[in-house]
Amino acid sequence: MNGSQDAPTPPDLQPSWPIPVVYLLHGKGGSPAGTVALLQQTLERRWPGLDYVRPRLPHSDPTVPAEASVEYLLNADIQQGALLVGISLGGLVAAKLQERGRSDLQVIAISSPTWADGVALDIHVPQRLAFYSSHDEVISARVADWPQLSSFSRDFPWLDHDTDRHPKYLARIFDAFLEGSLAYWIDRIHTAEMWRQETDDKVWDLMAKAKRVRTEWRSSPWDGGRPQTFAEMGDLMRAGADWPLAFSDWKHEFIGRKDARCLAAEPPEWFPPDQRAMLAGVAEVFARLYGLPKPDWVNKAEYFLPEPPRPIRDESEFGFLTELTPGSADFYRAKAKTAKEMLRRNVIFPVRNLAVL
Repeated sequence: MNGSQDAPTPPDLQPSWPIPVVYLLHGKGGSPAGTVALLQQTLERRWPGLDYVRPRLPHSDPTVPAEASVEYLLNADIQQGALLVGISLGGLVAAKLQERGRSDLQVIAISSPTWADGVALDIHVPQRLAFYSSHDEVISARVADWPQLSSFSRDFPWLDHDTDRHPKYLARIFDAFLEGSLAYWIDRIHTAEMWRQETDDKVWDLMAKAKRVRTEWRSSPWDGGRPQTFAEMGDLMRAGADWPLAFSDWKHEFIGRKDARCLAAEPPEWFPPDQRAMLAGVAEVFARLYGLPKPDWVNKAEYFLPEPPRPIRDESEFGFLTELTPGSADFYRAKAKTAKEMLRRNVIFPVRNLAVL
């Protein structure tokens, strides 16, 4: 996703941060293992710092009326400010929940009707977005009121009721909303050739396949090549390299090897505490991604920063370093893009900064 907005995004199209949890709600007769599971797999790669919940709603049994699912959600103790993304009937019951005393919630309804099974939306509620198709034979007679009942809606001709066919575009809607750029991107959701996050996904896939032709381990101390370990990163920096170069060189060496020995050595003690904590998170993330044993040293207390979370480095899409004000939308957005292994150390470091091109 590239480019910039021509004008500020209207407040109703801006997500309300922080987002404590994202609920992914399935449609009638569906299950948590269906479309919403596919969607979560995609979103977790792009927004790994968010928590996702996929409940089995009562209407997974198609004989159970929608009202039962509204009551279920009312009793589910959903946190203030949560984001609910509902597919088909899941979107309707999420929107109805807002009208039943939960106007604090944010809702994205996808291919949802405005009424079904005796449940009907009655009022306009802020932070309610609806995306549907008036050509969708399943709901076409029940979508005309969405513009009056939502803070934003869009009739997409291509969005038929078989949402399993559209996970890429549903993820684009989610991306653009969380980025605060939905107003700019809404007419490009289905036409943009490549989305920034999709480019990132391709990079991660290539990283998983990358392998050096020669994988011998240099048993001698750092010899002027790329550093194999965090300790050798220190040697490179003592030789005059700056932090970005040393870290980039280590990433390239690790991705070529995917060798547990690259993670075994602790960062030098003279590295700043925030960088040492970040590298412990890096070791955990890469160990998880590539099935390597997590080194014991990452659990030492010295690799956990005191609260509040601190941004180590955040790159804008143009590569500039961005200062993050704690509590700002950009701050929470950067947290949402940071892997859990970093966040538990009170480190903010968006996961795309770990990519190797």
